[in-house]
Amino acid sequence: PRGGGGGGGAGVMYTSHSLVGRRLGSQAERRYMWGESPTMEEDIYDVFDRFVRGRVPRLPWCDGIEGETVDSGLLKPLCALNHYGFLTINSQPSLNGVPSTHPTYGWGPPEGLIYQKAYLEFFCSEFNLDRIMAAMGGFPALSLQAFKSDGSQRHKYSSGLTPSEYTPIVTAVTWGIFESSEVLQPTVVDSHAFSVWKDEAFAMWRSAWSCIYPEGSTSRALIEQIHDTYWHVCIVDNDYVSGDIFRIFSEVLSLNPKEGSPIIRPTRNPGG
Repeated sequence: PRGGGGGGGAGVMYTSHSLVGRRLGSQAERRYMWGESPTMEEDIYDVFDRFVRGRVPRLPWCDGIEGETVDSGLLKPLCALNHYGFLTINSQPSLNGVPSTHPTYGWGPPEGLIYQKAYLEFFCSEFNLDRIMAAMGGFPALSLQAFKSDGSQRHKYSSGLTPSEYTPIVTAVTWGIFESSEVLQPTVVDSHAFSVWKDEAFAMWRSAWSCIYPEGSTSRALIEQIHDTYWHVCIVDNDYVSGDIFRIFSEVLSLNPKEGSPIIRPTRNPGG
């Protein structure tokens, strides 16, 4: 989901996530959606993969797949990333001068032009983050910020700048150009806001997911391990004209994410 809508005031990309936790259902319903007794990280990967495919109705951070994700062709690459442990919770495609009247991407007055930078937000293991960071040098248009639940952070910005609490880096990722109007920026990625949002994002692993399993169970320990060791990452591709945010994953995974993920193991279903 997006944090901002049309209009002159810029919204932050991730602010709407916090509303999702109120619509998750009972513990029994959540176990049915996310697994009765997961024991491996791959079980959790399957849940995210199934969510993108429409087989799991919601996640703590996501209340369904948006039409933009379907129309833009993001489903296959998102399935592939989730299958390999990049657990996506937010994304948008790049746009270069799409009419403001477009049925999926349009907003604002008619006869305007809409632009977007591709964006991905996900959780991943330290091993997977290390692989992405090692490949970042070959993708100068990408900017990355990552946090762990303990506050550890890593980043690489295409600008070469270093963010801080007092000098955040703010990047417009959706904007529109309209006749006789200033450039409108309804959605931004703000490094400081992301550092604040990460606390709530990590808390959802516990408040919405691990708590549905008995104390001392393998399933509860698995979700707690993910909460404690995984990184919360956002990547922006600043080349909205000819960039491809999935190329870095093609290099890291030695595959083409746009071909989609392998078939989900047929022995698994949303209930276990």
